Amino acid sequence: MKNFRLQSAMEYLMTYGWAILIIAVVLVALFSLGVFSGGVGLGNSCIAQSGFLCQNPLLHSTGFTFTIGQSTGTNWASANVLWVPQGSTSPANSQGCTGMEGVNTISSGVTCNTITNGLSSGATTAVNLQFTSAATTGSTYAGALWVYYSTGSGVEYQAKLASVTLKAV
Repeated sequence: MKNFRLQSAMEYLMTYGWAILIIAVVLVALFSLGVFSGGVGLGNSCIAQSGFLCQNPLLHSTGFTFTIGQSTGTNWASANVLWVPQGSTSPANSQGCTGMEGVNTISSGVTCNTITNGLSSGATTAVNLQFTSAATTGSTYAGALWVYYSTGSGVEYQAKLASVTLKAV
């Protein structure tokens, strides 16, 4: 009878030992991926709407750079890209872009960049929006990118390009 108790105890220890070992390995893997590091995982994100592309968002001390693209099937003769902070409303048209470059801060007001050469369907271009006041290191900013474009017919179209979250480094 004593042998059965020892065997039962060994089986109990082996079963739960393996389970504890597997849990420890999973926790180490999650820790190394940064899951438990709090706000560090909240980095830059640029989630584009259907038909648009938004990549490589980077907030630096004086501005915001990113790459945009479009595959709407329409070539843009000219375009204005606007940063609209969360809680602000997008202008009714891009006429306000004239003189807007670099006149607003990142957290309030609309900032504009003009793509004078337009953008062909399927193409990408780098955009740099300049801000007059530096972003506060460690702060997170949220907003949207809007594009106002013309196809050359004189009619201006408006579309939300992407939702953006930026963390100043």
